Amino acid sequence: MYRPFLLHRPLSPPLAWLGLSVLIFAACLVGIFARPIGFLSVFWPANALLLGLLVRYPRLARPPAWVAAAVGYVAADLVTGSSWSMALWLNGANLLGATAGWLVLRRLDERIRRLQRTISALYLLLAALAASAVGALAGCGAAPVYFNSPWTDLLSLWFSTELMNYMLIVPVVLAAPRADDPPPATQEVPLIWRVAPVSSLLLAEGVRTVIGGPGMLAFVVPGLLWCALSYSPFVSSLLSLVVCLWTMAGVATGVLNFTPAHASDVFSLRVGVTLLALGPLAVACASAARAEALRRLDHAVRHDDLTGVLARRALLKQGDRLLVRYQRESTGLAVMMVDVDHFKQVNDQHGHGAGDRLLVSIAQTMARALRPHDALGRMGGEEFAAVLPGVSPTEAQAIAERVRSAVEHQALDPVEDGPQRATVSIGLVHSATMGSDADMDTLLLAADAALYRAKAEGRNRVMVG
Repeated sequence: MYRPFLLHRPLSPPLAWLGLSVLIFAACLVGIFARPIGFLSVFWPANALLLGLLVRYPRLARPPAWVAAAVGYVAADLVTGSSWSMALWLNGANLLGATAGWLVLRRLDERIRRLQRTISALYLLLAALAASAVGALAGCGAAPVYFNSPWTDLLSLWFSTELMNYMLIVPVVLAAPRADDPPPATQEVPLIWRVAPVSSLLLAEGVRTVIGGPGMLAFVVPGLLWCALSYSPFVSSLLSLVVCLWTMAGVATGVLNFTPAHASDVFSLRVGVTLLALGPLAVACASAARAEALRRLDHAVRHDDLTGVLARRALLKQGDRLLVRYQRESTGLAVMMVDVDHFKQVNDQHGHGAGDRLLVSIAQTMARALRPHDALGRMGGEEFAAVLPGVSPTEAQAIAERVRSAVEHQALDPVEDGPQRATVSIGLVHSATMGSDADMDTLLLAADAALYRAKAEGRNRVMVG
């Protein structure tokens, strides 16, 4: 299935650092063009992007990454007419702030950093507070030098805009889809319920436009919370980013300008927007943590805890569903019963630990030899079963032979006193030979009978029932 934002091959470090420099340069230009005349930017995404990328990609966070980011920062200021001294001072403060946030988040558990723990939002808030405070303290001294205003005004405005930017942008970067993410649960939800939460946001925006007033900041809260409960942290964070920036623009238009003359009002607005984003983010993190716990529980129930393949009951349920489907489509399916040859001798001679390792190795080998949509399960002990949907009898026999050969030629770990070779016997039956009224129990019994014939005739062979 296609997923956005995924790189099948990671970039080499030089390319990654070059890309980081270009990205920071572009983000700085966005911020520079959002500056009021003669003062700091209304919206400065570069620092939050830098922090998010350094935390999301730990291998990127090396000294050359900071150098690349510094080049992007300074170059953007210089090409837009800033002096060297101003560019170095302000962007040095930007780098210090992002570094402070990175130091808070870098050693956290990966699940916390990916916004998949209930406490993730709290840690992100702490990192944003630290980054905003350090950056503001390092940069506020530039106010009387370059902007002819008190340092306290710059401290207030810098801190509030950085806090807002970090809390809106960093979650989007950290939660963006990855290759190892499970399929979103919303795929199984009817379309009307998938679009209902975001529709509620649009409705709230319409109501807010009509009613207005001092309470307009909170009109979107129910919709954002519904989105946080319904969507992934990435989608929820992206919606919060759009809605909160739109809210800030709507409140500020014609009322505020982002200069020291309105420092206290701007500070209040930005902190309010930050807190507006914090609630849905916390709900989204808690929802993601709950969803992951349910996935882990479902996996533990459905899978064998030693080999990782399907447990017996889960295999039978999946086999029943596949049998109904493929009998209806007239293609049928095949069932394999697989038994590890002389497994009792392995346990007796080498111990149960060696036997367990052998079972894991054989299960992995069989899984690789089967097709991606085949179902493999452990029936108990050294016995496995596989359901092969949508195959002809000839194709099923070829797959079974491929499995047998893969096990015979697998490279076992050179464990002391461990088995040096393993083989399996396979019983195979196709639903086309069993009649249209055959169920999974009937197919398994027939495959089991074929398996016993394979063992009786010398093992390490496929016998068709």
